[in-house]
Parts: sequence; C-alpha cells; structure tokens
Amino acid sequence: MSFVRPAVTRKQTALSDHRQTFEELCAWIEAHLDEPIGWQELMARSGLDHQTLNALFFKFLSTTPMAWIRKRRGLGQATALPRQIPSHRLLRTASAQA
Repeated sequence: MSFVRPAVTRKQTALSDHRQTFEELCAWIEAHLDEPIGWQELMARSGLDHQTLNALFFKFLSTTPMAWIRKRRGLGQATALPRQIPSHRLLRTASAQA
C-alpha cells in the first residue's frame, strides 16, 4: 500500500510564499501593540490585500488579524500583573478553566 500525498493547491503555495512577510508583519505588530493598528496599517506594512492577510492569519494562526491583535494585547495586560506569570502558564490555566 503506497502513501498518496494530497495535492497542494495553487492558493496554498501562494500563501506559503508569503511566510516571511507574514512573520515580519507579526513581529511588527508585537512591537506596536500599544498603538492603534487597523487594516490600512496592516496592508501598507505588508504590501498585501485584506483577503490575503486574512488567509495568511487563518493558515498560520487559525484566527483573523484583528482577533490575534486583541489576544496579544490581552496577554500583555495579563502579564503586567504584580506577580509576573509566564504567558504559557496563563494560556494553560485559561484553557483548563474553560
């Protein structure tokens, strides 16, 4: 019995071609979480359109850009608590309570 690898679609290949741009954009977002970030900033910074950005965030993070930004901002506030709790422990605790 031979293993048949599923065909990679042209869209999947095109999204993978943007991996570096996506990673650079995520790093930029992380560095600017204390500033307003909207679609115009994301598109201007990445050189990608709204639809491609959405597709990249779903492919690599299973969420939308704005939801990811809100989550990252929320994690930043949570780690600013007096007793500096590592973010990986916050995520584990939050998922255990859900």
